[in-house]
Amino acid sequence: MTYSTNWEHVVRRADQLMQRLQVFLAGQPVRFALMPSHETNSLDYFSPGRDADLQRFFGEGPIRYVPPARVDSADVVILTAHGSDLSVPIWNLRRKLPQEAIIAVWFWDNHLAQLPNLKTALAADVLFPSHAYIAHYLFNPVSVVAGSSAACSAQWTADEAREIIASCAGTARIHKALVNYVDYEFSWRSALLRELAASCGNAHVLLMPAQDRSRYFRKTRRERLLEWLRYKATVIVPVDKDLSTRVFDALLAGQIPVVPSIIRDFDRVIPPQVQRELGIVRVDDLVLSTIRPAIDEALRRFDEMGTEGVERRQQFALRKHMLPNRMAEMMNTLALVARQEVIVPDVRNPGFGLYLADKSADSRP
Repeated sequence: MTYSTNWEHVVRRADQLMQRLQVFLAGQPVRFALMPSHETNSLDYFSPGRDADLQRFFGEGPIRYVPPARVDSADVVILTAHGSDLSVPIWNLRRKLPQEAIIAVWFWDNHLAQLPNLKTALAADVLFPSHAYIAHYLFNPVSVVAGSSAACSAQWTADEAREIIASCAGTARIHKALVNYVDYEFSWRSALLRELAASCGNAHVLLMPAQDRSRYFRKTRRERLLEWLRYKATVIVPVDKDLSTRVFDALLAGQIPVVPSIIRDFDRVIPPQVQRELGIVRVDDLVLSTIRPAIDEALRRFDEMGTEGVERRQQFALRKHMLPNRMAEMMNTLALVARQEVIVPDVRNPGFGLYLADKSADSRP
């Protein structure tokens, strides 16, 4: 088969997806469902109140949420992927959906498990990688990378978080940084976390093995957030260079994160000016000689900014980085693509990101 013949198939597939996206232009409400994959359900990660929370957030507007029990009425289904091959579940799901329904996948862990993630991508229609810096391998001829959508704080709904935060208002915090992690032995960070536990007095290091995460996940959701709320700061130590959920969980708890420059997407998601307003501490590297004074600085900033700083960080997370915010971001992106106000990268030259559409000329890279 020649390249030109293959490319004809790609063009037909792109036309098919654009035709499905016309649902955003039909003048009727567009319905979507969220279906977290089994990987997170086994950890009880997403709040069980998410369906009611999403229905309240979107209400009776032009974009509406339907729970998984009504997935067969959805125009768009958003799945989460966390490193397992979900291609078979996706194909099984297609049999339950109308032929024109769009299956989108939100890759929370595209910095790991690249081959299983690519298998998942090939079964889907639209892809939203969480980590833009390592999204290139997901580009393929059958599904569309429609921009990056970062992780968020999803263990609690906004109402749950507000209630728990209010219940412990005025409670004194421990003058330390909480460093609570899964101890992945394959990652470079494992040795650093153990060094922190042994020699850093201003950090409270709580580790759990990858095969047994009960130390944290056996807690109720209230207990989990209370753990975060007991401390003033945290240190962000990524597995690779990824922007993880813990940044948003820490801000939701009012903590000041210490964030290394190796996290490639950080400035894109939280601009430098906003980082300064929130008191976030940035460091150039993650070694003990850098981390110790950075934690001291984070603790100092926490005390200096006081209650107002805590509330500023919490409101920032509640307004911008909860699960409904990400769902709205992805659905709005699909609407922009449908209206051809932005275009997605050409698979032949996959520079990452969306581009403003230039109706007078071909604006593709």
